[in-house]
Amino acid sequence: MGQAEPVKTHYSYEEYLALEQQDGIRYEYYQGEVFAMAGGTKRHNRISKNLVTALDSSLGDDCESFIGYVKVEIFSQGYYVYPDVVVTCDPQDLEDDQKAFIRNPSLIIEVLSKSTQNYGKEHKKDAYMRLPALEYYVLVSQEQCLVKLYERRQDFWAYTFYDDANQSITFPKLNLTLKVGDIYKRVNFEKPKA
Repeated sequence: MGQAEPVKTHYSYEEYLALEQQDGIRYEYYQGEVFAMAGGTKRHNRISKNLVTALDSSLGDDCESFIGYVKVEIFSQGYYVYPDVVVTCDPQDLEDDQKAFIRNPSLIIEVLSKSTQNYGKEHKKDAYMRLPALEYYVLVSQEQCLVKLYERRQDFWAYTFYDDANQSITFPKLNLTLKVGDIYKRVNFEKPKA
């Protein structure tokens, strides 16, 4: 009787790209390790869609937003992630439609779920904030009306939170304003009746 094939635990960058093509699954990649991206809820999808709709109607022609299926390169051939929403204004990022990743995002938004909020909050936040082009990092809760904004201000990151649907979030470097209520359009936080 033959032995089972051992499960591969380390992938080269080329093997990682081939794995995504072969499986048709999105994987995040960190120094040889791959992590399959879990599916989301309707609420997660609705919030992400609301964000892209609001961004697309407000961004100038020199910037573009992408949702969930375009990765961000943290460092070349070593670290790639799939944020829920990403905006780039970098001409090189916008030129090649066949390229599967963005190198110079201006804005990254993560919609948090219970299973990803610690990973998304700390591990990714540290990595994202090292990206030289990144100006804004946003965390959006699915469980309550709560948006956390990290904004680069020269040598430090400032933090502001928004917890009211009537508030507006401004992104001056993108000439952009989003209403919190637009982010949570058609999202009901009330518990269903039993």
